[in-house]
Amino acid sequence: MARRLPHNLEMLRSAFDPKRIGDILPGDTFELDGIEFVCAYQPESTATRFFIVKSPALVDRYLDLCRRFEGARIVELGIAEGGSTALMALAAQPAALVAVDLEEQRLEALDEFVAARGLGGQVLAHYGVDQADRARLGRLVDEDLGGEPIDLVVDDCSHVLGPTRSSFETLFPRLRPGGLYVIEDWNADHLMRVAVADAVRAELEAGDESLRTAIRESLANAAEPEARREPLSQLALEFVLARAQSGDVIDEVVVDEFWITVRRGPGELDPDGFRLDDAYTDYFGLKGW
Repeated sequence: MARRLPHNLEMLRSAFDPKRIGDILPGDTFELDGIEFVCAYQPESTATRFFIVKSPALVDRYLDLCRRFEGARIVELGIAEGGSTALMALAAQPAALVAVDLEEQRLEALDEFVAARGLGGQVLAHYGVDQADRARLGRLVDEDLGGEPIDLVVDDCSHVLGPTRSSFETLFPRLRPGGLYVIEDWNADHLMRVAVADAVRAELEAGDESLRTAIRESLANAAEPEARREPLSQLALEFVLARAQSGDVIDEVVVDEFWITVRRGPGELDPDGFRLDDAYTDYFGLKGW
């Protein structure tokens, strides 16, 4: 049975470069320790050939991150076709890699890879886990790591503000001081708007009356409060506000093409009661702009 397309890819598949969803081009494949990786999406991973839903440039960033966190305790949110999990298992050789996914169906390719490589004690995959379920996520990580602090978190999961903030508030206090929290595709909402605008412009120029009607209906629906959604990029602003107030919670925030990277400060944080809102006061009303 094929695994379903992850929600974020279902949303973006028609808006972005189509070669990232299916087509395999020269330069899209590479090998690491006898395992082939393909930079595209197809639900066809095997124990020796994994699809990794990332561009080659982003894969290079992952490999650099793995070198920095060799032998570390890592938590990954979002398994998809298992490519990034297998990549980090090989490149970082982590003391523990806890991976979770909302999809309930286990990924056989990853299970077979873990068994073949004897990584059952290091790579721990959990399915049917909602990243917004603070109690369950915290409990799984605490149990798998034996209460030891996390060194690195990589969130490539829902790309939705609420769930992403929830898992941040769950896992960030469990990071060691100086540990990194990485949020991928932070600008997905913005890229979607740009892609849709470009497509609309092209269709309008072609004189498609049915599209004009659809656009008018979409704009009408967007006026309804329930149709509005705050973009994930708002988290970047919240992290900056927290850093502006004090370095105890967040020591550094770096925003680039691929990631928001947040380095944990030295302050003590309650893993059960930490809330990002408590780390700053929005004196100038920046979040309302």
